[in-house]
Amino acid sequence: MKTYLLAVLCIISTKVFAQQGGSITGKIVESKTSLPIEYAGIILSNKTDSAKKVGVVTNKQGEFVFASVANGDYKIKISVIGYNAIIKNITIKDKPYNLGTLKMEEDAISLKDVAVNGRFATATVKKDTVEFNADAYKTKPNAAVEDLLKKLPGVTVDKDGSILVQGQKVTRLTVDGKDFFGTDPKTATKNLPADAIAKVQLIDSKTQEAKATGIDDGQREKVLNLTIKEDKKKGWFGNVNASGGTTDKYNGYLSANHFNKNLQFAVLGMSNNTNDASFGYDDLSSFSGGNIGNIFAPPAGGSFSINNNNGKVTVGGSGVFDNNAIGLYTTHSGGVNFSNSWGKNNKLAVSASYFTYFSSGLGDKLSNIQDLNSTDILRTLDNTNRNSDNQAHRFNFKAEYHPDSLTDIVLRPNVILNNITNINNRFFNASFDATGKANDGTQYYNQHNFTPALFGEFSVLRRLGNKKGSISIRLNATSNTYNSDWLNQSVLNEYANGGTTVTNINQQANQENDSKNYTANANYARQFNTKWSGNITYGYTKSIINAQQATFDYNATTDRYETVVPSLTNTFDNDNSLQIAGLGFIYAGKDWTYNFGVNAQESKLNANIFSNTGSNMGNIEKSYYNLLPRLTINFKNKTNQTIAINYRASVNLPSVTDLQPVQNNTNPLYQRLGNPDLEARKSHRLSVNFNTFSPDNNHYWNGYFLYNLAFDDTGNNITYNNGIQTVKPINVDGNYYLRAGTFFGMPSKLKGLRMNYGLNLFTEHRTNFISDVKNITNRYEAGPNINWSYDVDDKFNASIYAYVAYTKVNNSAETAIDNKYFTLNNDLSLSYEFIKDLRIEADLNHVGSAGRADGFNNNYFLLNAGINKYVMQRRITISFKGFDILKQNTSIDRIVNSSRIEDVRYNNITRYFYLSLNYKLTKVGPKSERGNPRNTVN
Repeated sequence: MKTYLLAVLCIISTKVFAQQGGSITGKIVESKTSLPIEYAGIILSNKTDSAKKVGVVTNKQGEFVFASVANGDYKIKISVIGYNAIIKNITIKDKPYNLGTLKMEEDAISLKDVAVNGRFATATVKKDTVEFNADAYKTKPNAAVEDLLKKLPGVTVDKDGSILVQGQKVTRLTVDGKDFFGTDPKTATKNLPADAIAKVQLIDSKTQEAKATGIDDGQREKVLNLTIKEDKKKGWFGNVNASGGTTDKYNGYLSANHFNKNLQFAVLGMSNNTNDASFGYDDLSSFSGGNIGNIFAPPAGGSFSINNNNGKVTVGGSGVFDNNAIGLYTTHSGGVNFSNSWGKNNKLAVSASYFTYFSSGLGDKLSNIQDLNSTDILRTLDNTNRNSDNQAHRFNFKAEYHPDSLTDIVLRPNVILNNITNINNRFFNASFDATGKANDGTQYYNQHNFTPALFGEFSVLRRLGNKKGSISIRLNATSNTYNSDWLNQSVLNEYANGGTTVTNINQQANQENDSKNYTANANYARQFNTKWSGNITYGYTKSIINAQQATFDYNATTDRYETVVPSLTNTFDNDNSLQIAGLGFIYAGKDWTYNFGVNAQESKLNANIFSNTGSNMGNIEKSYYNLLPRLTINFKNKTNQTIAINYRASVNLPSVTDLQPVQNNTNPLYQRLGNPDLEARKSHRLSVNFNTFSPDNNHYWNGYFLYNLAFDDTGNNITYNNGIQTVKPINVDGNYYLRAGTFFGMPSKLKGLRMNYGLNLFTEHRTNFISDVKNITNRYEAGPNINWSYDVDDKFNASIYAYVAYTKVNNSAETAIDNKYFTLNNDLSLSYEFIKDLRIEADLNHVGSAGRADGFNNNYFLLNAGINKYVMQRRITISFKGFDILKQNTSIDRIVNSSRIEDVRYNNITRYFYLSLNYKLTKVGPKSERGNPRNTVN
């Protein structure tokens, strides 16, 4: 079957040859072992016209085929790095030509000069997948998957573990095609060992309906799939670690995994006070209802939110020393993941996971803020101390049932419970450049949030006979509850006209938001002939939201919070409905596939606002009717070259927070007021991706382009009164962002050296108003990067990463806060086994910046180093390591938007030393089948 599919692929790729003639087949194996060689590159060229060339790669059986080759004389070149090339001259005369089994001899000279395992290509590019061979990218002993990803061209891993592929964030991760602890990528990349991975697949994943029928609906999701090595599917693998160090630092960690053909079972456990969460921002966001990017996530309506995509630079360790979270955390977490399938052709498949998380943190944040006031610059110094306690539970379940070959049934319920307490103590003062001091004050803020969430999905898909199409129905239901209680005590001194106004707030409040969503979708797809197909879709969504806020002033007489504050007390009922009907067509040619269609969308919003007395303060009733076009174009002219173009239009209703006309005063310097007159946001998104891989020389090249244009986008109208901001959301037109980049990866003639180069470009155009004066902010960023890795067998590993970014921000209303600055981030990682079973390693991270506020520029080195001793056939590692040996660790951010520049400094962990004991679980199958434990560097 696989050979047949490869033959079909070759028919498409050989359009440069006439259809009369014969086929060419063969098989490639190693001369010594007779094992098949996968991904060998075969180039077929016409002797009379050298411009006519086509190429294929061998499959897992080492087989290849060129179909429908015209009569004539040809040259075939077969090449794999590390082997002598084979060149054959052949003549086609109206009949098939079988080259038979060709044996490739190892090239002794080449083997000294290449950067990868000679038997495998480093990558292959399929229609919607870029697949990297993990064995071609060596990592240090006990490295996690995250360290492997950092070596791949076109893949960027942020300090917080977020993964970007071709400029887009990876939103889902699977292991052997199955969910792993839900779908968040970082749980797997931070916990699975790199030496267990066979291949890393970067997939532009299609919808369930498109996969089932082969009829592409144009929808895509960035998915990262990890395939586990076969020898790891025969028992247990993982790590158990215990560490203790100076300044009372400790870390305990368990990762145990059991895989076989169908079964996946994993256990994670962790306890430490070293800011190591072992999972990422998406997990934390789901635990907190999307409000825990760091321990300084704002109170409701707060002004010191951190935008992770807006120039943030948080610095901490690298490699095996990754203690880069801000604040000082103590964390306990653990979970279990299970998936299995039963019956013929995996008739029933079940996956489930449970994860729990407890943390407490102490944070200190110092901000230097420049705000643009239409006539002056306001400068604020803001210091916040926070105590934070978080508890969370998350349960995921998925069952897939296939009663027959034509039917798919999926059930997927999820549950999330969050319990968060934050206590803030805050001190601030602000001054205008021209008129002097504006205000100062203090605030005590104690907030407790409880946010349970339930989600359920049920879908049925039925394929039509003869693979001519499908009918599917999908039902979703979501229930989210946000219950927040807070105590707000603040003193605000305002200075104006030679006098002082003092405002004391002592209030207690409760906010309850209950949101329920129900969705039903139906899809009918039909194939008309070998080239044309189409689909009809219909979807209906009902959203019911009840938001209540009650605020009470303190009554000194009764010593109770019982006096209602009318302006901060109301009820908001929101009833939305959405209907979408779509029609699409797909044309599949030899090289090009076109998917085009249009959705007709009706959106209705009905909201009522009630005062604290129950009287109706107003009704918001809106209807939106839109035609939303979509277009997807895919091009594939060779086995390892693809182009994907995608355009989509969409409409999004404003949020309840933006609509609710109730002032939020939880931050003395920042008050937000909703706007019930907001219109729906309309956006147009265009993306272009190009991938190519040459198996002949292991060169990989990727380019990408993303553009998003919005109308009736949500901007802000910001007004000032003695340095106090009041922000009201408004609609603005013409906001856009553009992101583009390119990556190139290649081996070197020097054995073990791989070189990756990249360039990223970003520009953003946003409109806001400052005291009713229009301000257009244009932001430009550009930055090249290089990533070199050098590996010598299992003995020596080195990697260098260098990145420099230039940022420039221009404002139309006031050039006084225009700014430009450089950010440098350089990493050097070394690991050397200078004596058998004794290895030293070091990570040096250099961070520099220029152009920020005084005291907020940085130029420092973060050095982490250690020595490892391996015993018991390398199953046990005893380590002595130091974190931040130079004691320079710093966390500094710059946040830039249309009216504000904010430079922020956080407290974090500094120098400590620790002793660590790590036991590597390597019970893989029977004793005779177990691999050599020494093979920890792949």
